[in-house]
Amino acid sequence: LFEVSISYEALCINTLHRGQYSNRLRVYSKPGFAGESREFGTEVADCGGLIPMSFRVILGSWLLYDEKDYCGNQFVLGEGFYPDLTSCGCMTTAIKSLKPIPYSFSEPSISLFSLSSFEGLETVADSPMETMDNFFTQSLKVNSGLWVVYEFGQFRGCQMLLQMGEYPCWGEYSSWDTIGSLQPLRQVTNSRYLGTVSASLCVYVYVGAVVCKVGKGCLSVIGGKASVGARVALWEEHGRIHQRWRLNKNGTISPHLDFNLVLDRRGGSGIDKDHLILSELCTDKASQYWDIEVL
Repeated sequence: LFEVSISYEALCINTLHRGQYSNRLRVYSKPGFAGESREFGTEVADCGGLIPMSFRVILGSWLLYDEKDYCGNQFVLGEGFYPDLTSCGCMTTAIKSLKPIPYSFSEPSISLFSLSSFEGLETVADSPMETMDNFFTQSLKVNSGLWVVYEFGQFRGCQMLLQMGEYPCWGEYSSWDTIGSLQPLRQVTNSRYLGTVSASLCVYVYVGAVVCKVGKGCLSVIGGKASVGARVALWEEHGRIHQRWRLNKNGTISPHLDFNLVLDRRGGSGIDKDHLILSELCTDKASQYWDIEVL
């Protein structure tokens, strides 16, 4: 069969060895892409003498701050052109620090609670919400993915990027009364995986599926039931849950059927030793960890 991979640490090493970056941002000292310009591929704690006034996001997503050392208000930029600060959603006079946003390959999910410490009413979202319909968020859990939350409805007001984790008291964390709207950060997922069935075969992530470029098949849990030892193979894509996968931060890949299991190589000495299966996580088993390269 074939090998697939993930891990942001490996991603960074691979791109830097080639003298390239997985994120690129060009800034300009004047609005309308005029004046002095500079290109960045890594975080900048202090923009120094060049105060950016317009931006071109060439690759990836970026997080801008109106204070040095990644402090103050946040502004999230996806790939595209931003001729002035207003187009960035920025009402301040200057951007003083910035950094690339790490890639997240898991499907977005967020749980919101009406009381602190994850108590009270709960609502779960996996897509943008322009309004919260009078839901007063006091705590939340980012289950997966990256989320941009806004102080007011219709994606207006102050914004903040949230990574996977728990926020037991939203008011203390953000100084906001509640969340007015939110949306998952959509990142380019045209990502080539290291490892192939043959030298010419690449594997791509596509809306939660791991899709083979040759033949358009995707990784599927055979039989549709997740259990230790269950076979994983290429199958015609039809969008069912046993063809959906989550790429974990620790470098493993889990089926949506059961996040406690991970993609693994069968091993042994038999003719099927290179076949893929599901296994329980074993932290010292190298065959359960994968590397990813973002193009």
